[in-house]
Amino acid sequence: MKACASAPGKVILFGEHFVVYDKPALVSAINLRAYAEVEKSDRGIVLDGWTEENPAVKASAYIAKELEYSGGINLRIRSSIPQSVGLGSSASVSVASAAATSLLLKGELDLELIMEAAHIGESLIHYRPSGIDTTIATYGGGGIYIRSKGFKNLSFDLNEILIINTGKARRTGDLVKKVKEFKDTHVEEFERILGNAERIIWEAVDALKNGDVELIGKLMLRNQELLRRVGVSSKEIEDVIELCMKYGALGAKLTGAGGGGCVIAVAEEGKLDLLMENMSKSFEVMRCRLMAEGVREDSFPKSP
Repeated sequence: MKACASAPGKVILFGEHFVVYDKPALVSAINLRAYAEVEKSDRGIVLDGWTEENPAVKASAYIAKELEYSGGINLRIRSSIPQSVGLGSSASVSVASAAATSLLLKGELDLELIMEAAHIGESLIHYRPSGIDTTIATYGGGGIYIRSKGFKNLSFDLNEILIINTGKARRTGDLVKKVKEFKDTHVEEFERILGNAERIIWEAVDALKNGDVELIGKLMLRNQELLRRVGVSSKEIEDVIELCMKYGALGAKLTGAGGGGCVIAVAEEGKLDLLMENMSKSFEVMRCRLMAEGVREDSFPKSP
């Protein structure tokens, strides 16, 4: 018997890094997904040679332990989400793995247990994970996430964005530590930055509800200024943003940890195709739908 589940990637529209300090972040699931298929075996939990130090294996093992299963599990993964670029790939894989294991051993998706297991898996590779990635991969949709209060769903009147991969990998934990170092050495300025970041969030909530793409673009640029100041932007990110604006974007910013990874951009209706065409000449570009469905039972995709 096999079980399969899939979970979406995510994009942080506003508020990354500051969410670690209990400020709100606006986040949405996107229509790129990770798939996990599991079946019982007579060995340990095996994922193509990975050990228990792999987040997906760790998440699956946690579910098995909580459900008092002591046998082995074979685990297969397939994902359309680029790795290490800020789109929540490891969380999506962890959630999908935990969910497939829950289906196999319990016959249902226990969302709270799945999210708990995936967060433990995430802790292997991220320093102080905020929980935002595993939350959105589990529940899908979009909304506001506050670390101390959890996730609140919102409806966005913004259907699509462009995601541009700078091509530079980075480690989330290193960048979270970098922000903490800035906080510790620029205490008063960091408090001002947190206040500005929160004001941007609440303006963005109204703009997203109203589909005000022009204001969303302006707020992205303001948010990017704050992220630049705390040291998580990079030359690659700034170059991509500059090109996006040159080719007609209304706004652009890094998404996720920064230091490389991906940039998101918005444009007026009818101009997104041209922006994508121009940016695709130099970068990997993904046109993504927002408000994607969360973790679900699924079919494992066939090999291309």
